Amino acid sequence: MCAFIKKLEFWLKKVQRNSASVFPTLDKFADDSEIDNLNTICDCIREHLTKLLDELVSYFPSIMNQDRTQDWIQNPFVEDVTSSSGLSDKLTENLIELACDRALELKFQNVTVSQFWLEVKGEYKELSEIAMSALLPFGSTYLCEVSFSAMSLIKTKHRNRLSVQNDLIIAVSDIEPRFDNILAKKQPQVSH
Repeated sequence: MCAFIKKLEFWLKKVQRNSASVFPTLDKFADDSEIDNLNTICDCIREHLTKLLDELVSYFPSIMNQDRTQDWIQNPFVEDVTSSSGLSDKLTENLIELACDRALELKFQNVTVSQFWLEVKGEYKELSEIAMSALLPFGSTYLCEVSFSAMSLIKTKHRNRLSVQNDLIIAVSDIEPRFDNILAKKQPQVSH
């Protein structure tokens, strides 16, 4: 939406100069038919674009005032990243140290953003935690969806137990069960 609003502003500037070059079909038509009243058409387009722009800005006011306080997360090595970081003084100083570390900048160029913040967690723990919480906001939703899917597979018409807790834990867990230990604790069936 922000890009569309910026394009509208660009188109409006072009049309204010009585240029239809941003509208290729109109521009071609104007060239082919040698329209005398292109200024009148541009006035109509200008009026329409102005109204459209005003409506979009009123519907989406936050788009034009985007919060740039977390831009440092996407690239901590941009110039003057600290001016709008929204961090405490101590964390801003840590960010300055990180931004001036050439080895980390080279590492940043070769890994993904989330991988970078995981790798610097030892040295810049607080910055890394803030960055990871912004980069991974839906971790708990994922687990919820996985659990719901597993429960719907476990609780079927043919397998309708009241308690699915243990089955659900096994289905959702990443931990591999140690069957040798489990079986060693069970007593084999004794004969009568």
